[in-house]
Formats: sequence, structure tokens, C-alpha cells
Amino acid sequence: MIDQQLFHGYATLILIIYVIYDLIRNRKKEHSLLRRFVFYSFIYYMINVIKLTLLPIMFIPFTVSVQLVPFYFVIDSLNSGYIATAYLQNIILLLPLGVYLPLLFQRLRNLKLTIFVAFLTSTSIETIQLIKGLTIGSHRTFNVDDII
Repeated sequence: MIDQQLFHGYATLILIIYVIYDLIRNRKKEHSLLRRFVFYSFIYYMINVIKLTLLPIMFIPFTVSVQLVPFYFVIDSLNSGYIATAYLQNIILLLPLGVYLPLLFQRLRNLKLTIFVAFLTSTSIETIQLIKGLTIGSHRTFNVDDII
């Protein structure tokens, strides 16, 4: 099993080593230090997105859960009287992506393009969760509402 904390620890250590290397290598260049730190924080954000959405990897084949009914959680939450926290969690998870993309990439300063990239990111996460569940096993759920 590939554990969330193990992945997070190694990925963070590699990022710290890269940051030190990059700062030493580019200390005399005129690159904006603030821009580089925004990039480093973006990488750290992506490490956490991977940790929260794709891990742990459990190697238990054929344990997949698929929810293909659009807005199922909204209807379920209205019927039961509680707010679906999954929607709120997904918004909190992907909101920083909508901030980072225009800051780091000139081409993505277009709102439509940024929304499209966020949609592709969400779709990719759900697709990887589905493929993991069908192949090596996962306790994650493919949920069409997460893409919407």
C-alpha cells in the first residue's frame, strides 16, 4: 500500500530540495522571487491534491464504486436536511487552482480557459479514481457530481 503520509513526506522533501537547488542556481537571475515562491506553493498544493484524491493505493482489485446519477448528493442532502459536504470540499479543493493558473500562466488569464482547465483537472481526478478502482483497487468513488 502506498500511504498518504508517506507520499506527502517524500514529495515535500523533494520539493524542499528542489527549492534550495533552484534558489542557489538562480540567485543572480532577475526572476521574481515572489513568482518563484508562488510556483513552489503551487507544487505543494498539487502534492496535497494528489494526496487527498488519489491516495492511498491499496492493491485490492475490483473494489470500485461508481455514482453516475447527476446531482444525486444534492437531492439526497435536500431529502435528509443536511448540506452535502462533498460539494463544499470539492470547491475548497479546486478553488486555489483557479487562483494559481492565472497567476502562473499568461495564457490562462482568460476565465473560460481557466474554468476549462479546472474542469479537465476534476475529470482527470475522477477518471484516475475509476481506473484505479478497476485495476489495482481503491476506496475512492467515481462520482459524476464531482466533475459537475
